[in-house]
Amino acid sequence: MSTEARTAPFRGPAARLLARSLSGAGGPLRRIALWSVLEAGPALASGWALAAALDRGFLAGEPGTGLLWIGLLATLYIVRALAERALFDPLAACVEPMRDALVTAVVDATLSRAVRGAGAYDAAGVSRMTSQVDTVRLVVGALLRTARPLTVTLIATLVGLAALAPVLAAVVAVPLAAALIAFAVSMRSVIRRRRAAVVAEEDVAASTGAVLGAGRDIAALGAVALACGTTGRSARASARASVAVAWAAAARVPIVLLGGQLPLLLVLLAGPTLVEEGTVSAGEVVGASLYVTGSLVPALQLLTGTVAGLWGQLQVVLERLATGTEPCDEPATEPCDEPASGTVRGDAPSGYRIDVDNLTFAYGPHAEPVVRDVRLSVPEGDHLVIVGASGVGKSTLAGLLAGLERPSGGRILLGGRPVADLGTRERPAAVALLPQEAYVFRGTLRDNLRYLAPDADPAAVAASIAAMGLGPVVERLGGVDAVLEDPAAELSSGERQLVAAARTWLSDAPVVILDEATCHLDMRSEAVVEAAFAARPGTLVVIAHRLASALRGRRVLLLDGTRAVCGTHAELLAAEPGYAALVGHWDGTAPPAGRPDASPVPGE
Repeated sequence: MSTEARTAPFRGPAARLLARSLSGAGGPLRRIALWSVLEAGPALASGWALAAALDRGFLAGEPGTGLLWIGLLATLYIVRALAERALFDPLAACVEPMRDALVTAVVDATLSRAVRGAGAYDAAGVSRMTSQVDTVRLVVGALLRTARPLTVTLIATLVGLAALAPVLAAVVAVPLAAALIAFAVSMRSVIRRRRAAVVAEEDVAASTGAVLGAGRDIAALGAVALACGTTGRSARASARASVAVAWAAAARVPIVLLGGQLPLLLVLLAGPTLVEEGTVSAGEVVGASLYVTGSLVPALQLLTGTVAGLWGQLQVVLERLATGTEPCDEPATEPCDEPASGTVRGDAPSGYRIDVDNLTFAYGPHAEPVVRDVRLSVPEGDHLVIVGASGVGKSTLAGLLAGLERPSGGRILLGGRPVADLGTRERPAAVALLPQEAYVFRGTLRDNLRYLAPDADPAAVAASIAAMGLGPVVERLGGVDAVLEDPAAELSSGERQLVAAARTWLSDAPVVILDEATCHLDMRSEAVVEAAFAARPGTLVVIAHRLASALRGRRVLLLDGTRAVCGTHAELLAAEPGYAALVGHWDGTAPPAGRPDASPVPGE
């Protein structure tokens, strides 16, 4: 992208993002424009009123007339103060909804990339959410308070000066035009350096987030110095970028001298000669000087200082936000293997049979696979339980079956279509993954239960409550319309799992995956939940937390780190020593030390 394109104000995605965030602000912006006209009164009439006070009043021996003109000017300043006070409400009506719109865009884009892509956690999204959105809100608010009156003041000053004394207006306009051109040129350098500073800030957030997320591994591997060096380099680069922005902004001083102080000097030098020639009056010279010192110089100082900084910051931050919030309609990574013969990418799944073929997954190109060469068929309506030692890849397989991760090799077909290729609307409609962490948000209990089925009627909601055994919790809270202000404090871990389970049960997804989703429940409650999902039409896949889950399943899939074996509980218990050992640990009859793969021996 060329420099001109990158420094042009708000083109492409940045312009679209700004327009979307301000889409509902038409009314407030019109009120702001109206009050701005009244706010411009002193800038328009100050020099003209002072010249009239001198020429028609004090210098003409009519002090009363002079005081009248001064009183008129004072009245305009009072009107401006009232207009400034009236601007606060429409300003707030523009800025606060804009922040909500930007937060929504950031969250939507970050979650979309998370569920579509195979990339790592986007720590830069945290910077966009916590820093850049608030920066845009604060900068837009500041610009509406400064750039708006500055623009109005400059226009009103030049109009007033031209009406007062055209020849003096020409004297002022030439150096002012040169200063504005120099300012426009210098802004390219300022924006370029601000862009580098924002990128450096994102790098700091990304590197720090990665280090904090891997803190235990870093300590275990003795890589503290390497991690500190990485974050230190990012911090030093950010500091250098900030210093470069400050140096670029230093160009404001000569611009103010050229566009503000030089015109004043020229007016004062040319004034006596023009008065002697009768071209202008003494009052007009004084009025022109007031226009320059009272309006033009402060406006230039504000333009080259505060407004320039804010404008450049807004453009750069909006570009970064737009880059991170543009819609992502396609998966972020290359598609996996082609679908089975007879299927066409993009077709809706035909049924919800799950076919897993040579599935392999690793968290990096050089990492050891967590899941290796898994082959499995799950017919419609099956009840499959996945078991294995801790860390063997059960939750990873659950994420793969739900399409949240893309396989490193092989494929998973849902109704003949790769599950990872399903769209963001198709996937949750087909597969519901209920994780161990139960998310209950602030709001009514009814809204929590209907989150995946917003059109569910009261009878369906009541059925989900009954199916999960959630009735006592609902009664304690005061009914389904009870508002949860702080779900973490008002509900226990097990109760939150019951709410999340009822929400999933109420959804229309034909495939449900419970990833240790009942680990905080007692055995009786767990049995109620699993029985309800087993009786629900569709396929149930359970990541087992207890032996009872394996006993309730139609089939059991054993993962032991090197292979995957599927069969009934009785078949695996008879044929797989590893499964027998796992069952022994579950029911308290673990095999003796030294025989980790042996079945429990009665009497030992």
